[in-house]
Amino acid sequence: MRFDWYQATIEDNPLAVLEQVKKLGHEVRTADSAAKRWRYQQGWEVHHNDRGVVALVMAGGNGDKPHALATGEAAEAFSGVIRDQWPDRHLVTRCDAAEDFNEAGAYTRLRRVARRIAKANRLAFPQICDPLNPKAGRTQYIGSPSSDYRARIYEKGWEEFGKQAALWRKQGVELEAMDVPHIVNTATGECVRPEDWTREELQVRPKKEEARRLVATLTPEQCWGVTPWALDLARETMSLDLERIVMRTHKVSKDEEALRWMCQQYGAMLLRLRDKSGGWERVGEAIGELVEEQRLAR
Repeated sequence: MRFDWYQATIEDNPLAVLEQVKKLGHEVRTADSAAKRWRYQQGWEVHHNDRGVVALVMAGGNGDKPHALATGEAAEAFSGVIRDQWPDRHLVTRCDAAEDFNEAGAYTRLRRVARRIAKANRLAFPQICDPLNPKAGRTQYIGSPSSDYRARIYEKGWEEFGKQAALWRKQGVELEAMDVPHIVNTATGECVRPEDWTREELQVRPKKEEARRLVATLTPEQCWGVTPWALDLARETMSLDLERIVMRTHKVSKDEEALRWMCQQYGAMLLRLRDKSGGWERVGEAIGELVEEQRLAR
């Protein structure tokens, strides 16, 4: 299982984020227009010579905290960089945990299980398909578009075939005159028939800060435990033995907000003070002494 989408707000300087993320590619290009679509002022795209755009970093919005994302094949490596560099200083706004199936009839089998679970939990169950064009691929959704958690099962092989077909058309190849070829599942390295490659994924979009920080610590497998119905779906379709992840949230007080702001603004100075004084206990004592000194001087 892997992340197929990873998006987060990062508590650091935008250029510091870009410095780390750009290691995923070969070139950084300005992408202000892309950033403005996400309601940010500045943007940078990280380009890879073979894979194109592998990440987007944005700044100039959301309290000046940079925001970054990667999708598709690039998401897994991107999530690794973000989690390694800012393990407790990034808040996930969206991640998709995906599992691939190379199996004849997988879409129908998975959809049958999902339908039963959706019905039992009173979830929306819309399907998108083109009855006149089976090569367009089918997509089954479980859950509402506005929900924090929504699953989908789709014929990934036909999606990838469509991308390849567009390239063939540019080269003047007549698709009607050729058999449908096998394609490579770049996630697993397998050579598959388009009709046999199905993907099942859970989209997680936590709204509360505490939930976003929690998701930043979860593996793709663990993400399926964030809601009971997704846990059931993972158990029955992927045989995942997971524990329920309780997304506890609490209202942040004004004092806690002020403390968080102070740590964000002066974190580097506090770290230097910790190193110089010999520990966080001494930092606390020093701050306490200064507070008392200023209070008595009023």
